Amino acid sequence: MTPSRTELRQCVVCGAESSLASARSAAVHSNVKPFASETFVVWQCAGCRSIHARDEVDLDHYYAKYPFHGQSMNFPMRLAFRNKLRGLVALGLSREHRVLDYGCGSGLFVQYLVAQGYTHARGYDAYASGGPYAEPPGTGYDFVHSQDVIEHVADPRAFLQTLVDLAEPGALLVIGTPDAAVIDLSAPQPFVHMLHQPYHRHILSSTALIALAKSMDLAVRAVVHGFPGNSAFPGLNGRFLLRLLRANGDTLDDTLAGKVSLKWELLAPGAIWDALTGSRRDLGYDMTVALRIADAR
Repeated sequence: MTPSRTELRQCVVCGAESSLASARSAAVHSNVKPFASETFVVWQCAGCRSIHARDEVDLDHYYAKYPFHGQSMNFPMRLAFRNKLRGLVALGLSREHRVLDYGCGSGLFVQYLVAQGYTHARGYDAYASGGPYAEPPGTGYDFVHSQDVIEHVADPRAFLQTLVDLAEPGALLVIGTPDAAVIDLSAPQPFVHMLHQPYHRHILSSTALIALAKSMDLAVRAVVHGFPGNSAFPGLNGRFLLRLLRANGDTLDDTLAGKVSLKWELLAPGAIWDALTGSRRDLGYDMTVALRIADAR
């Protein structure tokens, strides 16, 4: 039986149509505490393996209690930022660059960059309630960084075009995002923080993001898998962070606020091993893709 048009969904990334009745899908709970009792359905494109939220929601309602907006600088965050900065330098960032952190949240990484001598860095976040990060970012940047933003937007192609329009010819765009290709929707619970419902609208696979970039004449300079906040400091790595979250209700709020409890499962041999060596055994859930804009557009 041919599916009706209402049963078909088109992937906003590759354009392939999928039948919701046959597509791989899952119902997952929110990993934000005020909404942890709510479940949301996601489905995976059979063509490019990107993952999409099935239903439209009132995002303003959910972002009103978004835990990332209330963060403050602390020792673990500085270590994570130090590692992230090292990765960006390896991709071509220099102190002379005009840097834009697009989707900067509360602006902590921008503040860290400025403190490290990247004095031309500034940030912008569409959900900033006020202050410098709510102001239009202007144009002319030669390094645009966007961590964990593209999966939040309604149209990934339009989002990439926005970054291109903000940048100079020849600029570098660095996109950090989960890789949908490693998410197993037949067993979604271990991936609840990558799925991050209802905030993540379209999670791209690495092949989908690369294909999308090439279709926009963006040169792919590097694709790096790994949690950008990994640190050799015990406990400050992606593997142990997931254990910490699971031990504290599998929601983000308390962990981001530093209100975590040391549970017995965090003292198990496997947990201690992850705390000590997790940065060297990354799960590969996150990807960082560096793109170069053509010199002449």
